Amino acid sequence: MTTLRFTLLLLTGLLFSQQAWSDDCAPKHELTWVKAQYALSGDTLVIQDQRVRLNGIHAPQIPRIHKFNTPGQPLAKEAQTFLNKLLANNDLEVGVEYDTTQVDRFNRQLVHLFLKDGTNVQQEILKNGYAIAFTDNQNSLHARCYFEAEQQARQNRYQLWDLAQKKPQLHYPLVNSSELRKQDDGFRIIRGQVERVEQLGNHYVINLDTTGIRIPKHYWQRFDLAQLKGLQGKIIEVRGLAYYYKGAMYMIIEHPNAIDRLNPLNR
Repeated sequence: MTTLRFTLLLLTGLLFSQQAWSDDCAPKHELTWVKAQYALSGDTLVIQDQRVRLNGIHAPQIPRIHKFNTPGQPLAKEAQTFLNKLLANNDLEVGVEYDTTQVDRFNRQLVHLFLKDGTNVQQEILKNGYAIAFTDNQNSLHARCYFEAEQQARQNRYQLWDLAQKKPQLHYPLVNSSELRKQDDGFRIIRGQVERVEQLGNHYVINLDTTGIRIPKHYWQRFDLAQLKGLQGKIIEVRGLAYYYKGAMYMIIEHPNAIDRLNPLNR
C-alpha cells in the first residue's frame, strides 16, 4: 500500500545516530519531525488531520457511543490524558519512524514516535503502565524495548498492573482462562495451561482449558510448529482480541510475540 507521507511542518536534516542510542528503544531509521495535534486514546493520535496509530502497544479502549456503542475499558481516559500531556509538555513536536507496514486497513498511519530528547513515546506509555505491549501488522521494530517497558510497569504495579492486583474481578488486563466469562471479550491477556497443540485444517491450534488459540495458515511462516508443541503442559500468557463463540472463548494471533514464552524477553 502506498505510504502516506507527512508533508507539512517537516524539520529536515535531523537524524538521531544509532551510535548515540545503542539500545532497542532508539530509532533505527531517519525520523520525520512534525507537529502532533491531540491524542484520541492512549495509542492513537491526530497528526496533520490524520489518524495515526502507535506501533507495538495496545492501550485501553475509549468508549464509542455513535456507531457500535462499544463499552470502554478501565483507565482508557487516563491513558489518553497521559499521552496528551506527554505531547503538550514537548510542544507537540514528535519524530515519526515507520516500520514494515506503514498504513493499516483503517487507513491509519502506523508509526513509532519519538520526542526531541530521545524519548521513545511507546516506551514511556508502557513503562508508566498505560498500555500493553503488542506486535501487530508485522511491525516488530523495538519489540524488545516495548516488552521490557511493560515488564517494568508490571513489576512496579503501575496503573493497569495495579488495577489487575487490586480488582482481579474486572478480568483486565489479565485474566485466568479458567475464570473467563462471556462478557470478557475484547483485548486482554489470558493466562492458562496448554492442554493440546496441533495442526488442524488451516489452523495451528493451541487449546487452553477454556480458551482456543488459533493461528491461521497465512501466518504459519512466522511460527515454528515444533516450538508451539513444546508449550504443551505449560502455563502461558497469550495476548490479543478475545471473542466469545458457541460457548467458548477464542483468540486469533498472528505473531509469536503474542505468547509470553515466545516474546523477545524469553527467546
